Amino acid sequence: MSGTAAPAVDLAAADARRGARAGATSGGRHRGDIEGLRAVAVGLVVAFHAGVGALAGGYVGVDVFFVLSGFLITGLLLHELRTTGTVSLRRFWARRARRLLPMSTLVLVVTAVVSYLVLPPLDHGGLAGDVRAAALYVANWQFAAESTEYMADTDKSPVLHYWSLAVEEQFYVAWPLLLLLVAGAGLARRSPRVAVTRVALLLAVVGGLSFAVSALTTRTAGPVAYYGLHTRAWELAVGAALALAAPLVARVPRPAALAAGWAGLLAVVVAALAYDSTTVFPGAAAAVPVLGTALVVLAGGTAAVGTSAGVPRLLDNRALRYVGRISYGWYLWHWPCLVLAGALSGGTAGGDALVGGAGGAARGSTLATLAAVVVSFGLAALTHRLVEEPVRHARGLALRDGRSLALGAGLTAVAVVASLGAGVVGTGGTAPRGTESGPPLASAAVLPLEPGGAVPGGTPAVGSAVLTGPDATSTTLSPEEARADRPEGTDGCHVDYPTTTAGTECRFGAEDGSRVVALWGDSHAEQWFPAFEQLARERGWTLWFWGKAGCAPHGVHQLQRGRVPYTQCEEWRAHVLERMAGLPRLDLVAVGRVGGHFPNAVDASYEDIAPEERHAAWVEGSEEMFDALDDVASRVVVLRDTPKPTVDVPACLSEDPGDLRGCDFPRDGQVVSDEEIAAAEQEAARAHPSVGSVRLTLDVCPTDPCPAVTRDGVVMYRDDDHLTASFSARLSGALGRELTREAQAG
Repeated sequence: MSGTAAPAVDLAAADARRGARAGATSGGRHRGDIEGLRAVAVGLVVAFHAGVGALAGGYVGVDVFFVLSGFLITGLLLHELRTTGTVSLRRFWARRARRLLPMSTLVLVVTAVVSYLVLPPLDHGGLAGDVRAAALYVANWQFAAESTEYMADTDKSPVLHYWSLAVEEQFYVAWPLLLLLVAGAGLARRSPRVAVTRVALLLAVVGGLSFAVSALTTRTAGPVAYYGLHTRAWELAVGAALALAAPLVARVPRPAALAAGWAGLLAVVVAALAYDSTTVFPGAAAAVPVLGTALVVLAGGTAAVGTSAGVPRLLDNRALRYVGRISYGWYLWHWPCLVLAGALSGGTAGGDALVGGAGGAARGSTLATLAAVVVSFGLAALTHRLVEEPVRHARGLALRDGRSLALGAGLTAVAVVASLGAGVVGTGGTAPRGTESGPPLASAAVLPLEPGGAVPGGTPAVGSAVLTGPDATSTTLSPEEARADRPEGTDGCHVDYPTTTAGTECRFGAEDGSRVVALWGDSHAEQWFPAFEQLARERGWTLWFWGKAGCAPHGVHQLQRGRVPYTQCEEWRAHVLERMAGLPRLDLVAVGRVGGHFPNAVDASYEDIAPEERHAAWVEGSEEMFDALDDVASRVVVLRDTPKPTVDVPACLSEDPGDLRGCDFPRDGQVVSDEEIAAAEQEAARAHPSVGSVRLTLDVCPTDPCPAVTRDGVVMYRDDDHLTASFSARLSGALGRELTREAQAG
């Protein structure tokens, strides 16, 4: 997956029981340079999420924090092993509970309450699940399971940043157990050399395997590779190796240490400046900031340098140390502040809000973004003083591990309860599931499109799918049901990003139909499936369907979400064409695609091409597609894209289910959203007389503004882009009309 991240802010404070300050090494020497490095890392991430374009790779701050956590936590554990021969899991986890949970729970609860008040009711259920996953330390797996693309879906959840805390908390559970397994039972005291050797081998195996998995799967495994502990463990292992090698690090000569510090800081800065949303991340690319961080930590750990010169001295200054001390709180607060500020300002915060857009959080006003950053810093400073430090150093908790563990359990329960409250959704004003969506669409007269694809004026055709029936006072589906109203029966036929093969069991309608039709394309082909399926049943057709998320059938090199090379799309296209070529007969191929693919065209090396070259790329890709389809089908039609709402329709309806016109959107600029790709297709089709096009704009948007709900209460969109299955089925008559016209024209 391409890079971005909220930081896994270093959560490894020194043992409060010994009174050591955060940033202390295992031997107790305070490391002000590490506090300063925390400040640099959290600053990079906040700037990235705020949309500072120069820091398009600011997400590498997460890698800095992973290394620091591995270093500091392992230092504490090794110190305890050497002095006592074991590790008290009870004491270790009690310290983590005091350090982490008061702040994380406070932010979770506040975020849940404010989000409940600010976000549309339809989003409350998803919010509840995300808060619960964060409270139970499995947010990383939750977002991986939901295929959340960090670069593309950054405004999806106000607690998305908790994924990195989940990675660290899973590390805190597993790592002490592994250390006890290989070096416990007094071995570290009796035979320190043997214990060190075993731990070194453990780190080599775990770190090496994790790095290999990350490097090999990041390009193909998407969110699982991005959020997984298995692909991030090597970064923590690098920090752990530094702690294990502390005696050797201390003897590094001064010139080498100074050079290492500058080289390491340069590596982190270069990654933050040079990486962007197209970088395949983490994978091998993460080695630059990870090894850079390791070099900076090494420089400050040498006896010859310490924090007296070079980069360690640069980082060990009062301002940076303070930001480093509150970095955990700033990390926790900044993300919900950005997301919620964006929602309040009519968008979502970050993204291109500041300087050119880093592709970070979202799209909100500059003022809202700046306010969110300032407020989050103030909240971090305030809660650090009033919550984080008092609880962490509370004598009553520090002297009784059981109390700290009980506190942790109680805080976890509070966060889970908050998630349950956040999931309460009001859905008044809607009909129950199963209500009929209205009569099927009658045939309508054809209203031709004006040259250039413009929508002509005049009255919509009688029988329009939007105007059918009496005026309704409620929708036939609740907003939640509309959101879930997707085509049924397409599993294995419409596939997600990683899949490269075309399904073999994707035939619908009649087994030996009067006509054989194939529907092929991306999710905007899938949205037409209910209309095609109904038409196939009515007319006795055989229907084949193959769809793939984000994959236009054209012979164009494309990027997927997060601007990662979409090689799987090309492989899948080839498989679909093989399936079509193997059919005994194919009368028609209908191609569906979204107009938004246009900027995703790249060259054969998956590098960006100049904007002025995109038209030529799509012409060439369309010619390649039409050439291939000429060999397998008698006729080809391109399904022009549907009008795109300016709002997420179910979310909008959930705000006031009784206002069926409140989510309508202006026609201008919305009904020709695929004009750029369509122009390329039309140019390529000049040499292919068997190619035509179908456009149902007037059936979807017969009036200005365009409706989001039909007159008789059918919700037309399941999000801000795709038609509901119910409304798509209502379009079967209009689709049949246009396909008949195309057949007669051909």
